Amino acid sequence: MRPKVIRSVHYCPATKKTFERRYTDLTSYEAFPSSNVYPTEDENKNPLETEYGLCTYRDHQTFSMQELPEDAPPGQLPRTVDIVADDDLADSCKPGDRVRVIGLYRCLPNKQNGYSSGSFRSIIISNNVQLLSKEMQPNFLPADIKNIRKMSRQRVIPCQFHKCQELANIFDLLARSLAPSICGHDEVKKAILCLLLGGNEKVLQNGSHIRGDINILLIGDPSVAKSQLLR
Repeated sequence: MRPKVIRSVHYCPATKKTFERRYTDLTSYEAFPSSNVYPTEDENKNPLETEYGLCTYRDHQTFSMQELPEDAPPGQLPRTVDIVADDDLADSCKPGDRVRVIGLYRCLPNKQNGYSSGSFRSIIISNNVQLLSKEMQPNFLPADIKNIRKMSRQRVIPCQFHKCQELANIFDLLARSLAPSICGHDEVKKAILCLLLGGNEKVLQNGSHIRGDINILLIGDPSVAKSQLLR
């Protein structure tokens, strides 16, 4: 997220006059964009000083939104579109969040060496960003806390866990239970499961230290849903 100037104020020490200038571009709702040349001198070639405290800025952010992996056509990578978010919509979501964006669809010309080419790129100027999935913070009532403390004092009888230990495919069962909404990717789920379980910290006889935590490097196509698996 960066500040975007929409109105600049300049002061001329020679003439002791102050004037302002407004800026619009192709991502603004105005019909015609203004010149992006920042003034440094007036029409008489007198130097100008920018009054930064009197200028008007706007929070501006541009991010890419990718099609959901489960909605992508078979054999194709998920499509991506650039989103322009201003004011309170800037920094309203994080990488990996599933969002629904409502806005104005606009095509921008591509320029090469100062000249407009025949190709265009499409963007969406957002006016609403809805989070479809977000981590919820639990809100416990005093009665809920009392019940939790009461249950924690009771004796837990591990009946089903011992049965699971006797299964030969317990590793595959736990891997399939990880992110059940994402189908397939068994090898990736097994690697993440090893990351969650970790290992045993060991100190060898020669003084060498082997740490117990495990680090993984997950590399793959966008269709692997790496961000969703790591959440």
